[in-house]
Amino acid sequence: MFALLPRGVPHALRRASDPPPRVLQISSPGGWEHYVEDLIEAGPAVFTEGQLDPAKINPIAGKYHISYEEQT
Repeated sequence: MFALLPRGVPHALRRASDPPPRVLQISSPGGWEHYVEDLIEAGPAVFTEGQLDPAKINPIAGKYHISYEEQT
């Protein structure tokens, strides 16, 4: 399967099978890997109750012009 996730268009992926799928992501232009490195460096600070927290991720993501919808 192929999915195009264009920049600037809100999108999301979720696991819909068991076992979980294997994914190969190709990002163009490059640079997304630096965002992932920053998330890894942040460690547990971006989690709330074991889940990634958009409010805590957005300050990191904003540096890369990425934002996540925060639940209210």
